[in-house]
This record gives sequence, structure tokens and C-alpha cells, in this order.
Amino acid sequence: MKQQKLFSILLLFWGLVLSANAQKNVEDLDIESLSFYGVDFSMTKVYASDDEADKLRSAFIGINFLFESEPKKYNVSKTFDVDFYQIFTRQVRDSIEKISRKKLFTDDGQYEVSDEQIKSLVRAIDKRGDDQYGAIIVADLLNKAASRGSFTFVIFNQNTNEIVFQQKTSGKARGFGLRNYWAGALYDAMKNVR
Repeated sequence: MKQQKLFSILLLFWGLVLSANAQKNVEDLDIESLSFYGVDFSMTKVYASDDEADKLRSAFIGINFLFESEPKKYNVSKTFDVDFYQIFTRQVRDSIEKISRKKLFTDDGQYEVSDEQIKSLVRAIDKRGDDQYGAIIVADLLNKAASRGSFTFVIFNQNTNEIVFQQKTSGKARGFGLRNYWAGALYDAMKNVR
């Protein structure tokens, strides 16, 4: 009797895991086009770095320009599995300029942007374009000691603000110069979105 109950509980748990995982694949969404809002660094924390805040902010703005200047490499269509997208990065670039030095650096090498913070960010986006869906990449922790950057990839319904896809992933930082170093982490993370 106890084995039967345990087996039933395990089956229920396994079913919940499978159904949760079924919703997490970006390919399962069947979205043809979206409005892309860039990489938001407003909640990012930088760990174990002696870089200047002004230089980091400049690098973050430069990273957002890469989607326009190097679209084959920083391929939004491939990352989010869509045929077409429009780029609206002005908002994230404006928010980067407002990041204070005090809030940019951390002593916590495990920092993550919370789901609630991401929901709040999505609600605050000034929605653009005619697409039903929007996408944004939220930069979490830039860990200089580990040479890794963590990012959360988000797709949301522009009419309801409902998040339909969210995945945290990280990438290996590499490249010459501050912009290219952290852009390398983003590029690596973009390849891991499923």
C-alpha cells in the first residue's frame, strides 16, 4: 500500500515536471514575429571587477548597438526562433545611463534578478511595434572572477504583459575591450536558449 502511494506521488511529480518543461522550449511557442527591446542592464550587478562604472555603462550601450551593427552574429531571429523582428533599444539605452555606481557593483557572486523584478520590468516597457509579442534580455550577474555573464531571456504578450517564455542562461566572457568581453558572454548565452 505504501509503495503504491509512493509510486502515485512519483508519477504525479514526474507529470508536473514534464508539463512544466513542455512550456519552456522557445520552439514550442509558434511566434512568427516580435518587438525586441534589447538587453536591459538596469538591474545588473558586476562582481569582482575594478572597472569604472562609466566605462561599463558605455560598454552596455555598445552591446545594444550590436543587434543593429552585427545582426548575423547577434541573431535575434535564431535566439527566439522567430522569422521577423523589429528592434526598439532606445528605452534600455536610456535606462543604462541612469545606473548608479553604488547599485552596479556587488559582493554577492550568486546574485540573480528575481522573477518579480522581471515582471515589473515587462510591465514598465513602453510597448512598440505592431507585434503581439515582445522580447527582452535581462542581464543578471556579470562575474569577472569567473569570466561569466548571466542573462534571462524573456518573451511576453505586449497586450497583457504575460510572460510566455523565460529562461536564465549564462555564457563565457571573452574578447578584447570591455564591450566585447561582456558581449562575448551574451553571444555565448544566446546560443544556449532552447
